[in-house]
Parts: sequence; C-alpha cells; structure tokens
Amino acid sequence: MEKTVGHKHPCQSDMEALATVLPQTCLCHVSYHCPLPARALSTGCFPLTLPHREVINATDAWSALYDLSPQRKETQSAWDDLACRDSLAVLLDTPSTWNHCQLLTAQKNHTAAWSEAFPIAIIGNLLRPDKLRIAIALRTGANIFESTECRCDKFVDRLELHGLSCIKNAGRFPTHSAINSILKWSLTCIGRPSVLEPIGLTRDSRRLNGLTLNPWYRGRTARSLAWDATVIGTFAESHYIVSSTIPGSVATQTDAETDKCQKYNDLLDNYYFQPVAIETTGVYGKSTAPFLSCLAKKLVDISGNPREQQWLHQRLSLGVVRGNTASILACVQV
Repeated sequence: MEKTVGHKHPCQSDMEALATVLPQTCLCHVSYHCPLPARALSTGCFPLTLPHREVINATDAWSALYDLSPQRKETQSAWDDLACRDSLAVLLDTPSTWNHCQLLTAQKNHTAAWSEAFPIAIIGNLLRPDKLRIAIALRTGANIFESTECRCDKFVDRLELHGLSCIKNAGRFPTHSAINSILKWSLTCIGRPSVLEPIGLTRDSRRLNGLTLNPWYRGRTARSLAWDATVIGTFAESHYIVSSTIPGSVATQTDAETDKCQKYNDLLDNYYFQPVAIETTGVYGKSTAPFLSCLAKKLVDISGNPREQQWLHQRLSLGVVRGNTASILACVQV
C-alpha cells in the first residue's frame, strides 16, 4: 500500500527563513492562515503556546524591536507601516538637516511621480541613464559625484545639492519651459487654447508665462486664465531651516506665490491669475496643488480616463527631474 502523505500546513512553509529575516512577514502569514489564535491576542503578540518554533522566534524578534503590533495582523502592509514609522522616527532624530529635508519632502504627494511613469520614449517618459541615476540619488540621499568645485568657485560636496540653487543654475530654464509646455498642452486638451509669453498685457517689461485665449470659468465673471511659473530650490541655504521642519514648507510658506500675485497685481481685475510654484523636489505650492487638481479633473472629464490625473503629475515630475539633472551637471567643470 502506498503511504499516505500528510497535508502540510501553510504556516510551516518557509517559516524558519521568514522568522529570521522578516519577522513581520512570518507573523502576517500566521495571522492570515490561523485567524483563531490571532483573534485571541491580548498583548499584541502571539502566545508562546503556538506549536511552531519559528513563530515563537518571530514573535520574540518583533517584540524586541517594537512595542506595538498592528490591529489588522493579516495584512503585510500593516506590519510594514509600523516598522517604517519607527525607522522614520529614528532617522528624524539625527542632527543632519539634509536628512530632515529629504525625508520630510518624500512624504508629500507626487514627489516621486516620475518613478511611476512607464519608460516609453515616444511619449517622452524615458529618462536617460544619467538622469535616472541623479533622480534616484536625490531621492535616496546617495552620492552623485566626487567632491569638486563649481563654476561659481564654491565647493560642492558629493550630494551635489549646490547645483540646484547655484547662481549659475542652468536647469531653471528647461524646467520652466517644460512646466509651461505641459500646462499649455493640458489646457488645449480641455478646450482652453493658450499662448506662451503673451505680449501687450503690461506697459513695462513684465511678461506672463501663459494666457488662455478663452475664459477659464464660464459665467458673468468669465475671465481668461493667466499663469506664471516658478521653481524653488528646496535645498537652498536660505530654505534649509524652513524645509527641515515642515514637509513642503518652501513652496507653501515662502512668499513665492504671494510675490507673483503682487508682481501682476494690476492684471487681477481683468484676468484670473494663477501662480504655479513647484519645488526642486516636486512639492507643489499652496495654491498650485488645487489648481493642478482642478486641471487634472477637467482632463479626466474630457477624456473619460481616470489615469489622466496621474499622467499630468508624472509629466510635471519628469520635467522637474530633467531640470535638476541639468543644474547638477552644469556644476561639474569639464
């Protein structure tokens, strides 16, 4: 007679490896396949009466690192969220201002939209290897180049953050051009054709970045939309104190948008003026975020595709990344 092969419990598969490498994965696996013991928990950890030695090891490893356990123990993201929150708190306790700026801005929406875009060259979403490497380094805090001297005779460390705010910054021009082109194309798609840098609106040398040819809003107070874009350096020396305390505070709390409104104060009666402020990390200004959300909603209504909102943020994020690359590469003297 053939021997009957016993059924192996799902909790026994690769449990030993999970308990030593990722205890939260082991505990999530047990909670999913063994809901009854998980419901009986009172202290937040699994009781030591469970028959699996690996589960006991994983419980001890988790308790040694963290004091709490998630409420939804059957989901991996709940365990990982606790671990990430604890790691973030430890990193924020470090005295490095750069770490504070980088970590806080990474928590804002759309700052990593460029990483979610499909790398298709024909639609302009493909980043060259050097641009991709610099974008990842700025996101993760890795070194970009060796220490060198900038064209402005200032010392540049391995992080190369000086290039984003250098007085000889060569990246602000392609960044501004990319942002204005994206806004112009998006407005055209929703039936609001526009022109870039219109002339004749002011009596001096001031010139807006763009103006729609038909009203932005319908009704009795219908006015055309006029916008002017600006890119703010998150890691500039004058912004370090602000950006290291509140995420995205450089674009939201500085006077970038207010200065734009005051600059074109004489046009507010005849046009709907919208300042567009974006940080070099991709964070939107206080009034820029709702404007882009409104524009994205109109794109979704016209096309019927809910991903239009995501694609708009991806195009803007890619434009900022390409401008940051141009600024950093311009600091390197060849």
